[in-house]
This record gives sequence, C-alpha cells and structure tokens, in this order.
Amino acid sequence: MTLLNESTPKTGLSLDKRQRAMLKEMGVQVWQPLAKTLPQPAVMPTAAPAQKAPLSAIDSEAARPETQAAPRTIDTQKQVFQAPKEVAPAPRAPSNASSTTSGTSAWRIGKLQTLYAPQSVASAARWLVLIESPASALQEPFNPFDGDAGKLLDNMLRAAHLHTAGSALLAPLVRANNAGGSGGDLTVELADVMASAHADVVLVMGRLAAQAVLTSTEPLATLRGQIHRLHGAKTVINTIVTLDPAYLLRNPLDKAKAWDDLCLAISVAAAS
Repeated sequence: MTLLNESTPKTGLSLDKRQRAMLKEMGVQVWQPLAKTLPQPAVMPTAAPAQKAPLSAIDSEAARPETQAAPRTIDTQKQVFQAPKEVAPAPRAPSNASSTTSGTSAWRIGKLQTLYAPQSVASAARWLVLIESPASALQEPFNPFDGDAGKLLDNMLRAAHLHTAGSALLAPLVRANNAGGSGGDLTVELADVMASAHADVVLVMGRLAAQAVLTSTEPLATLRGQIHRLHGAKTVINTIVTLDPAYLLRNPLDKAKAWDDLCLAISVAAAS
C-alpha cells in the first residue's frame, strides 16, 4: 500500500475531496498529520449568581443609617459603693419634767367655789372638779358655766348627778404663761384645796391640767380609763381624768369617751 504524506512540503500535494476519493478507490492511503492542538485557555470559574435576599432583610438593611455608631461596650462589673460614714447623733438635752407645758410650777390654781347647792343626803359623795381654764378664770367673779363650753360643762356634770351630790366644788387651773407672771407650787396649792374640799373623788378635765396635777408626761389617752391616787396633805383621793368641754366642742365625736370617764368617776364616788 502506498502511503502519501499530504503535508510533506516536497510533494506539494494539496488534495481536494475528489482526489481523496479517487486515491481511496485506487487503494492509496493518504496520511495526514494530526492537527496541532492549540492550548486551551484556562476556564475561569464563573461566580454563582448572587441570591436575592428576602424582602424583609432588605427592608431592614435599608432602614439602617448609612453610618452607624460603634456598639457600646457595657461594663457589667458592679461598681463598689462606699456607704457614708455614720455620724453620731448629737446628744439630746435631758427632758425637763417641770417645763412650762405640764410642770407644777407653770400653773396657777383659782379660788375654790361651789357649783350646785349641797344636798343633805348623808350618803351623797363629795366631788372636786379641777378644770383647765383660760386666764380670766383667775379673776373674780368667775362663772364656769358661761359660754358654749360652760353650758356643755353643766350638762356633763348634771349627767353625772353632781347637782344632787353631797358637795360639788370646782377650782380652775390656769397655765402661768397665759395668766402672766410665774406660777406657784401647784402641789402645795392643790393640797390646800383638797383639804378644804374634803372630796371623795377628784375629776380633772383637760390634757395639760391632768399632766400637771398628776406630774406626768403621759398622753391623755394613757391617763384616761384608770383610777389615779392623788395625795393631799392628810388624805389620798381617787382621781379620774377626762376631756375638757372646750376640746369636746372642737371634737364632738369624743363625747362618748368623756361619758365613759364620767361613768368611771360615778362608780368610784359610789364606792367611797
């Protein structure tokens, strides 16, 4: 078999399609060199198309400002708190029991007077009423039943049956700073009044008057509802304290408390 090299420059063969067919029929095989393989350009990987973000995410990104401040770093470490140094309270001045409010030297006692006509009943009790009064009570004549407070006083004492008692006497108590000047020794003056009254029971009306007579700083709510023992010159008399009429006019709801005190005084007087 004849081999022809188509690409040999010496032969100068340039066979077309018809000539190739004739040579094939003649049994002549035409040899052709392999075509030169040109280097293939490197295939660059194609980036995958970007996926669209969900609409909600886009909206949220668009809503952000173009320039955002750097996030703050929060220090979670607790700050050490230093409590202020305690300052020792200033020493309090000792309380003075004989102050101008309830001390015995801050009061003056008025003249003893008869409230109702004495009864001739042998078993009737004798009463002594000590009532907190204005400065005018030290002037004579003094009528304890004047004004609205006086009318209420009369009603209270009549309700306690003092108008039918063996004796019903009254002595006004006035604070010295209201009456002007300085008060005397209330303890001594009160002992003289008690000796003159010969009372079986003492009724003290008014918070300040009760504190002065009993030489106590306790509130009236504590002094009420119990029997006190008032020491005179030669005797000891059961004593009851209650609210005064002037206070009851300002606080009428407390009249029930005053009536309880009167009932206690009535029982004490009946037992004497």
